[in-house]
Amino acid sequence: MTEALRPLRPLQVSSDSHESQSTEPRSGPISNPTPDPLKKRVVCSQCRIRKVRCDGGPNLCQNCDRLGFQCSFQQLPGKSPGQYVVKLPERRRRMQACIPCHSKKTRCLGELPSCSSCVRRNRTCSYPRARRNGSAADSSTEPSGAIVFDDRSAGDASPSQEDIGMVNMAEGSAPDPETTMTLVLDYFEHLYPLPSFAFLHKPTVLLRCRDQTINETLKLAICAVTSLQLQRTSLCHDLWVQQAEQTILQQIGRASIFHLQALLLVIRYRIESGDFPTAFMLAALAARTALALRLNYERPELSEVAQEARRRLFWAVYLLDDFFCVGLREFELCPEETIHLQLPCDEEYFDAGRYIHTGMLRPGPSDNATILGLRGVFLRLTSVRRAVMRFNRRVGLGEELSSTIGGSIRRFEEELSALTANLRPLEQYSISNLTSSRWQTQFIMLHMSWHQCHCDLYRLGLDGYSEAAPSPILMAIPPRERIAMQFKCFEHAENIIRIVRDFSAHGNGECFLERDAAVCAFESARLVMFSSRIPGATSSLDLAINKAKLSLSLITKFFPYSASTQPLRKDLERLIASYSVRLALQTQETFSEPDPPSTRPSTKVSQYASSRQRLSVQSLLLQSDFIDDSNEIAGPTQGEAIQATTNGMHTTSRTAHVSGSSSEAAATPRNQTWSMTGMAAQQPNPCLDAGQEDAGLIFNPWMGFAGTEDMYYGVSGRPPDEEF
Repeated sequence: MTEALRPLRPLQVSSDSHESQSTEPRSGPISNPTPDPLKKRVVCSQCRIRKVRCDGGPNLCQNCDRLGFQCSFQQLPGKSPGQYVVKLPERRRRMQACIPCHSKKTRCLGELPSCSSCVRRNRTCSYPRARRNGSAADSSTEPSGAIVFDDRSAGDASPSQEDIGMVNMAEGSAPDPETTMTLVLDYFEHLYPLPSFAFLHKPTVLLRCRDQTINETLKLAICAVTSLQLQRTSLCHDLWVQQAEQTILQQIGRASIFHLQALLLVIRYRIESGDFPTAFMLAALAARTALALRLNYERPELSEVAQEARRRLFWAVYLLDDFFCVGLREFELCPEETIHLQLPCDEEYFDAGRYIHTGMLRPGPSDNATILGLRGVFLRLTSVRRAVMRFNRRVGLGEELSSTIGGSIRRFEEELSALTANLRPLEQYSISNLTSSRWQTQFIMLHMSWHQCHCDLYRLGLDGYSEAAPSPILMAIPPRERIAMQFKCFEHAENIIRIVRDFSAHGNGECFLERDAAVCAFESARLVMFSSRIPGATSSLDLAINKAKLSLSLITKFFPYSASTQPLRKDLERLIASYSVRLALQTQETFSEPDPPSTRPSTKVSQYASSRQRLSVQSLLLQSDFIDDSNEIAGPTQGEAIQATTNGMHTTSRTAHVSGSSSEAAATPRNQTWSMTGMAAQQPNPCLDAGQEDAGLIFNPWMGFAGTEDMYYGVSGRPPDEEF
């Protein structure tokens, strides 16, 4: 675009007036020189268009000289000023302020890499990424830093329509293209087979890595979690995940598919590195983002790859519950009644971009003609296991009538049998299918979880086991059914040990496993060692200890650096050592598990909530160790201060009273504290049997534990709510 400007006529000022102005001083106490009006009017055309101050230098002003513009003072010989045609200056400043200044609505000068406003206020400066599409001519009419927001999926968006990324990374902190490509390939080789990591479309991600058009936040998250899992200690993965998390939180109000993908990887990084509180809070943000983008609904107008990528992303959010707690309504991220999405398809169809109907999470009448695949069956099995956990909680709290327990167990058995019927012949368990399976991780985890679901269901009938039903409910179950539940539980635990042995001998030792595999190995080892001391057991105690060591070797080999599985490994080592001592001393008279170490106090949160939720020490929510500081909302009153002083004076006497009554409380039979309806009897010092294992330490993190608080509803004796 060009524009002809009229020549500027100089201001006509008489010489007399000019001399009078220059010779006569200004009246007043302070005499200031009067500026020359002629020099004030001299402004070049470039500075006038740009609306900046011009020094009016001869032939060339300083601004045009510094910026390389064609100044209007530079007149060619033989041409009058009226023949000059101005060329529009190239835009040198950004069209958009940095993100912090834009959000604070403060002035931003647009300096790179950080603006002066952010440097002065000691805050992180970041700019929206510019569009890569369009020519140079288009950039003059459309802002290059325009922000684009929509809910496109990973498979549908073109590389030129990326969302916002950071451009102010420290020098050398971002992975170079070669390192990025190596880590992305390692991600798809080692982590992608796991159920929680299978939401990225491999061909699309690899193509964008080669073109260097991959979303910056997603790239940082992929590189960070892969480096952590593969123990690439030479790489600064902690800085990468921090930058990715910072970008996501800075743009928390701008939901994006790419940021949700990166957020899931950041959560897994925090879990594996032991930062459970941050992971727990970020999981809620991930669920909100998924629901904000309506990922729980289908979008048939998108391409096949985009639809499947959306489904897998939402199901990855759905699986986050298994890392913190299961069966508790107040902690559910994605309630099943809100999911209107079909299950993911096989990897072959996803890579090829082909559509196939797989059915919904809850089986329907038309599921006989569908192909679920390993991932679809695993998600349905996860739903059944969560239902079993809710059922066990109701039984443990006395909310399930003893007359309905048998019918509920049979319904769960039918659902589990229907799941195996949906498996194709090559997906049924056998050593040959294990060795020939392309996805050994999915194969092994599906069958271990299926047997573990049976163990969770049948362990209610194990008298003396920490997760067994209360004694009054056990007595109400017919002896034949109770014995059948015991042998079925031990049979499925033996099958898990057999799968562990087969996988160690014939499986791929280089693959990765999810945390649920460690949970299944841990629980099966406990059950096998417990069963060896029951009359008629199939395994002696020394053989059971050797089988438990197989589970321990699996956890040690495949989870050597995982912070989330360290409690499982330590507790299993302690159990094996305790059973080994019993074997050496030949003390097998009792049928209770070894006594665990003392539990930590539960005074940091509501005791009533603890009794209702029953979180185990393996639960990452319990390991987060949140502290309820509600007592600091208001200062202590005068009466409370006096009471605190009084309590301090009587500490010694109260301690002596508690220690003197502990033996009496330990001798209280378990069945005396429960009625047939499951309501707790109000006693001053309730406690379990001394030989009973305190499940606050050793228990399936899916279920939680049955500690002393579970048997009583507190001092008031108020019954629990109907819903969890």
